Amino acid sequence: MVRPPYWVGQRLLTLAVKRWPEFHGSVLLRTCLEPLDLPLPSLLDVIYAWWVEGGTEKDVAKFRHALETPPAAADLNGRDEWSDDETDESFSRALSGMRRAARG
Repeated sequence: MVRPPYWVGQRLLTLAVKRWPEFHGSVLLRTCLEPLDLPLPSLLDVIYAWWVEGGTEKDVAKFRHALETPPAAADLNGRDEWSDDETDESFSRALSGMRRAARG
């Protein structure tokens, strides 16, 4: 399985957080599932699908390009903080923070 770079997940999570009532409500209405109970890869897929739904092919391509473009001046090669293990752990920490915020 090939994982997208960390910034793709970060950007998708940011979209969901900024529009949490719409995203959360949409997922609940369609699935009766709590989005934060989903495994992270599934949550990111749901956020992506929610955002591109109804978009034209051109709009979706533009969105994908914006998601996948590396951060400016990012030199990620050989940096331990961007390893798969570290990004998995940081996503888990971010998800835990989102869960606490949603409950509080």
